[in-house]
Amino acid sequence: MNRLPTRLALAVLLAILAVAGGVAAQTPPTRPVDRWLVATAPAPDSLSADARLATDLLAAPGEQGVLPDRGGSTGGVTWQLLRRDGEAGVSLDSLLPEAAPGAVVYAHAYLRLPVDRTLRLQWGGAGCTEARAWLNGRALEGSSVAARFGAGWNTLLLKLVAGDCPLGLRASVADGDIRVQASRPPGDVRTGPDDWVVPADTARIANVPEWRGDRLYAGLVIALTSWGRAAVADVELELRNGPAGKTTAPWLIPGTPGEAVVPVRFDELDRLLGAGRVDVRLRWNHEEIERPVYVTGTPPGVDSGVRLAGWEVKRTAGQAERPREAGRLPNGAGWILQGEWRVPKVLAGRALAIRAAEAPATYTVNGRPGRVESGGVTLCAPCEEGTRLRLTATSTGAWTSMPTAGARMASPGNSDS
Repeated sequence: MNRLPTRLALAVLLAILAVAGGVAAQTPPTRPVDRWLVATAPAPDSLSADARLATDLLAAPGEQGVLPDRGGSTGGVTWQLLRRDGEAGVSLDSLLPEAAPGAVVYAHAYLRLPVDRTLRLQWGGAGCTEARAWLNGRALEGSSVAARFGAGWNTLLLKLVAGDCPLGLRASVADGDIRVQASRPPGDVRTGPDDWVVPADTARIANVPEWRGDRLYAGLVIALTSWGRAAVADVELELRNGPAGKTTAPWLIPGTPGEAVVPVRFDELDRLLGAGRVDVRLRWNHEEIERPVYVTGTPPGVDSGVRLAGWEVKRTAGQAERPREAGRLPNGAGWILQGEWRVPKVLAGRALAIRAAEAPATYTVNGRPGRVESGGVTLCAPCEEGTRLRLTATSTGAWTSMPTAGARMASPGNSDS
């Protein structure tokens, strides 16, 4: 009997098994994300499941910037530990029995790597559970993605909307050298490979317009989140593909909600609200990103008050310094502030007076002591378009906000002398 074919077949089989074994040996181990901080978030009954998934239901700093800790309240919700050692698929029914269909649940984990690396990340909701995910504040597209992780701590946030099936999630990373932790690392916050400053998806129109020089501006309030191991200073914001506007956020503390107010000319506000969005370019520390931001709100009315912006602040010793956008407020008596404004068309015909309750000071208007009426200092009544107002304020106590000019229609026959 010829044994050659049998020996040949056995050799081929052993070779195939050796190759398969070699391939298996080269396949990186998969690390399940098996410990989370989870929290439920209230959602309006009027929102559909899709709208709940698309709407940020966390308070500042929102979904892109939340950095929770065990047992703490962050983003307006309280986070509790869920740990299932070695399990990539995790049921939430036992921990959150109140999660009825339509309930919104957030799950957050910290992932630590020794070096920057691109890894395969798989994630999703269990069964009919709808899900979204963010890695280091950036939305993930697709449930199996090649994602860029940074050296140090990274964050993974899943948002789940319960359906008519068991509520759960799954997540794993193709790397055995990754550390998974639920509680916020002491002394560390998110590092990530890039995008150390992220604007929120939506911005709002400030309730009080600002008066700068001879123009009136609405404030576009943009929430910002930074992370890293140190504060990020002097972040420049510029509006693109829409109304012009620039500002600087002077100091952003990692993991702490921050805001920047970008001035938009009043006569361009309708165009901005009509478009419903604008691109925002951010620059800091030689980094630059651009993101679309969706705008909500209505044009502010001038009758509720107008903030006077553009003061030059001085101490009595004569040391001059311009306040940053965050505001350098007098902390006692003896500060001197100076500024000049011209009445824009939108304020013409109104009586304007400084509301001094939150900015106690003696005021002069065009070199003359301001006339105090009804707790305010009259600027002009009625005001004519183009009228120049040179103001000086000497603080008589600590201020809680910069001066605001109240605006009202001037009474017939009531005019400045």
